[in-house]
Amino acid sequence: MAAEIIDSRQSFRYDDDVVISYETEGDGPTPVVFLHGFAAGLITWHDIRPLFPTPLFRLYLLDLKGYGFSSKPRDHRYAPEDQAAIVLSFMEALNLRHAVLVGHSLGGGIALLAFHQAREKNERELIDRLVLIDCAAYPQRLPRIMRWLRVPLLGRAILHLLPVRFMVRYSLDRVFHDKKAMTSDRIDRYVTCFGRKGIDHVFIETCRRLIPDRYAALSGFFRGIAVPTLIIWGEKDRFISLDHGRRLQGEISGTLLDVIPDCGHNPHQERPAET
Repeated sequence: MAAEIIDSRQSFRYDDDVVISYETEGDGPTPVVFLHGFAAGLITWHDIRPLFPTPLFRLYLLDLKGYGFSSKPRDHRYAPEDQAAIVLSFMEALNLRHAVLVGHSLGGGIALLAFHQAREKNERELIDRLVLIDCAAYPQRLPRIMRWLRVPLLGRAILHLLPVRFMVRYSLDRVFHDKKAMTSDRIDRYVTCFGRKGIDHVFIETCRRLIPDRYAALSGFFRGIAVPTLIIWGEKDRFISLDHGRRLQGEISGTLLDVIPDCGHNPHQERPAET
């Protein structure tokens, strides 16, 4: 496991099959690690990245396994637990300590799992704080498109037959409450997330590994989280109800819940300054 530079991106080799692409910003003493959601990539943090004071923070933006420019092996290890193990290995390899771990949507669930895995390994200095944005923390009925993708033949047909830009616009129309946030620049960014070779396998396997019973069992450790935690939620989120944010606040001691009004599932893009 080692970090190296390839072209303008940096990369972390997790094993023979998995290389994780990431970007950095700033040279401050506080490391902040960002984990994106489903069907996204590190580019979804580009709206918020310039708002962090570079003398105070060192940002690490990751493409999770299978997403963006990270490897897309045709294996079955795309469960949130698999992604969390890679995140921890990344932090260990770069010797990050006392980090803030930020996760959006599925990335929020992965952040919680990474925190849990770090505590199980007694690596208590890795993660000092959590920021969970519209976080996938509890079992729920998956959005329709994700249910379709769980069926391999149907999922491949959707991803191969429909134009990439159409799929992006369809998805963002349901993600953003403020339709003015669906700028051509953001659509172009998501096209790179949807359009890379091998992404059909990644999307299908990720959806198939989201098992409600497993989520229900893992949520039992939330009450044991004892680090400062900020929960940010878009008031008009159509994918994950604000009720989940309130429930999470009730289970993690000393948590602050900040609800952004008139905002959908992606506050860091729709309302980056407030986020």
